[in-house]
Amino acid sequence: MKVLQIVGALNQASGGPLRAVLDLSARVERLGVESDVLGFGDVQIPDNPLPPSRIHALEMSFPRSYCYSPRLREWCRKRLHEYDVVVLHSMWLYPMWAVSRECRTMGKPYVYFPHGMLDLWPIRGQGLLKRLKKTIYWYLREKGIAENAASVWFTTAREMDNARQTFPIERVTRIVIPYGIDTELHDQGLPRAELVQPPDRKIALFLGRLHPVKNVDLLIDCWKAAKLPDDWHLVLAGPCDAEYRRHLYVRIEESGLGKNVHFTGKVFGADKSYLLRRANWFLLPSHHENFGIAVLEAIAAKCAVAISDQVYLSDYFPDGCEVLPLQHPAWIDFMKNRMTNDSHRKSVMTKCRNELIQRFEIDVVSNSWVVSLRAAAATATRG
Repeated sequence: MKVLQIVGALNQASGGPLRAVLDLSARVERLGVESDVLGFGDVQIPDNPLPPSRIHALEMSFPRSYCYSPRLREWCRKRLHEYDVVVLHSMWLYPMWAVSRECRTMGKPYVYFPHGMLDLWPIRGQGLLKRLKKTIYWYLREKGIAENAASVWFTTAREMDNARQTFPIERVTRIVIPYGIDTELHDQGLPRAELVQPPDRKIALFLGRLHPVKNVDLLIDCWKAAKLPDDWHLVLAGPCDAEYRRHLYVRIEESGLGKNVHFTGKVFGADKSYLLRRANWFLLPSHHENFGIAVLEAIAAKCAVAISDQVYLSDYFPDGCEVLPLQHPAWIDFMKNRMTNDSHRKSVMTKCRNELIQRFEIDVVSNSWVVSLRAAAATATRG
C-alpha cells in the first residue's frame, strides 16, 4: 500500500505533527506501507528517517501562513493516482482544502487528522476574533473536508470527545490513533559543548517550541516562588520567536533568575538526546496539548516528568505521578517539596515507564496505524 501524507511546513522547528508523521511513516515500511510526505517551503528536517526522495516540497506564495502553493493542484492531478490513500495532517490550511477537492474528483479516499486543532482551547481559548474566523472558515470549507473523509483520526479519547463540543462532524467514522515512541534509544554522538551541564547541577528541562500556549511563564513564576537551592537549574530548549523570547528574558531578569535559567535554542539528534538523558525532571505546564510526544520521549529516556492536566497524555498516567492543575500553588508545592526529592523522582519515573512505554511503543502504534490506513483505503470517497 502506498500513502501520501500531507503536512504544512517542512520545517521541524515549527512544531506540529511533522516529527510523528516521519517516524511512523518510516516504521510502517516493514509492514508493507510506503509513505511519501508532501509539504511546503524549505525542507529543514535535521534527522529525517525517510529517504529524501520520499519528501516532496512545493514552494509557498502569499499568504505563507496559509501554506498557499500555486502548483499544488497541478501536482495532485499528476501524482495522486500513485497512492491508495491520502492523510491530511492539519486544519485551516489551503493544502487540506485543495487536496481534498482533488481526492473527491478522482475518487481517492482520504483521512482527516486535525491533531488537536478541533479541540476546545484552539477554537474557544484564543479570543473572540480567532473563534469567529475559524467558525466562518469551518462552514465555508473545513466542514466539507471533514465530512467527506473516509475517517477522522484523533490522538487521544479526550481530544475526540472535546471535538464534539466545537464543530461536530456528522456521518464519519472516528478513530483514536496515538503517536508512538521508539524505546530503543540509539547513541547519537556527542552534544554541542555549550550544552554539557556540570555534574553537580540538577536540571529541570522544558523541551519544545517556546510559545505562550506552553505556559513557560508559569515555570518562571513558580521557580522563583519555590526558592529552590542554587544547584537547581531550568533549561529551556527549543525554537522561540524573537518577541516571545524578549518577553521571557525580561520575566527571568525581573525574577532574579538569570543565573539559573538557560536557553539552548533548537535541539535535535545528539543535543536533544543528551538533554533528555541528563535532566532530572521534564516539565510541561501547557494550557493545551492534544497528546504530548515530548513527554513520551522524556519517559523513554528515563527522565521523570511533571505535566499539566491539560496535556492529554496525562489521562494514561497511573496514580502517584505528577499531573498538576494549572494553578501556581500546585506547581510551587511540587517544586519545593517533591521535585528535589530523589526517591520521589525515581518512583515517578518507574511508574510512568511501566505504564506508558508498553502502551505507546512505536511498533504497537504502527500496527494500529496500518490497520486504520487499510480500512480507509478500502472506503469509497463521499461525493
